[in-house]
Amino acid sequence: MEEQKKGIVERALEDVWPTTTNRFVAFIDIMGFKDMIARTSHDKIYEMMKNIELTKTSVTNYNWADKELNLVKTTAYSDSIMVYSKDDSSDATYSFLCSVCSLSMDLLKDSIPHKGAIAFGKMTSDWESSIFFGQPLLDAYLLQEELYFYGIIIHGSAEEKIEFHKMKTIFLKNYLCPLKNSSSNHLVFDPPTVHGNKPEDELDRESLYNGIKKLRYITSGHLRKYIDNTEKYLKSMQAITIDKDKRNKKKVNFLENDVT
Repeated sequence: MEEQKKGIVERALEDVWPTTTNRFVAFIDIMGFKDMIARTSHDKIYEMMKNIELTKTSVTNYNWADKELNLVKTTAYSDSIMVYSKDDSSDATYSFLCSVCSLSMDLLKDSIPHKGAIAFGKMTSDWESSIFFGQPLLDAYLLQEELYFYGIIIHGSAEEKIEFHKMKTIFLKNYLCPLKNSSSNHLVFDPPTVHGNKPEDELDRESLYNGIKKLRYITSGHLRKYIDNTEKYLKSMQAITIDKDKRNKKKVNFLENDVT
C-alpha cells in the first residue's frame, strides 16, 4: 500500500508544470480574421473557432511520446494561438513539435490561413494567474510577422535545441523561406510525415493542396502571393520526400542484389 501511495505521489509531482523554465513556444496567427468577421456570418465564425479549439485540444492531448501526456498546453486569444512545451526534455520536445505540426496541417486542411513561428528559451507560464511572458514568445511573434506563406517556421533558438535532441531529420527540413522583405533558410515542417504512414501521407498531401486551393476563391490581389508561396513550399517538401524515397529504394535494391 505504501509503495502504491508513493507511486501516486511521484506521478502527481511529475504532472506538475514548472512555472518558469526553458521551454518551446509557438505563436500562431490566424490571418485575415478581421476581414472574416466583416464578410462572414457571426455563426460561421463561431463554428470555425470551435473547430480550431477542438483541433488544438486533440493534437495537444495525443500521446505523441508514447510515454506520458500533459507535455504540451495551449492558450488562445482572439485570432492568436500559443503553444507551450512543459520543459526542454526530449519527450516534451518531440510532443511539442508533433502537436504544432499536426495543428498546422489540420488548419491548412480546413482552409484556415495562418502563419506561425517556434522559439525556445526561458518562459514563464503561470496558468493559475494567466501570466505568460518570456523572450521565446516575443521571438516567435516577431518571426511569424515576417512570413510570406502559410505555415510554421523555426527560430534559431529552437533550431539549436532541436538539433541537440537530434530531431532535425524526423519531419523538419531546411527551406528557403519567403519573407516579407527577403528570403532565408530556416527549418520548416514537412506536415504529412508526422503521421509516418505512406498511404496516409499521400492522402494528407492531397487534402492540404485542396485546403489551400479553396482559399483562392475568397482571396484576390497581393494576398494570393501567400497562397502561391504556400503551394511552392508544400511541393518542395513533397519533392524532397519523393527524392529520399527513391534513394532509399535504390539503396535497398543495391543491398538485395549484393546479397544475391
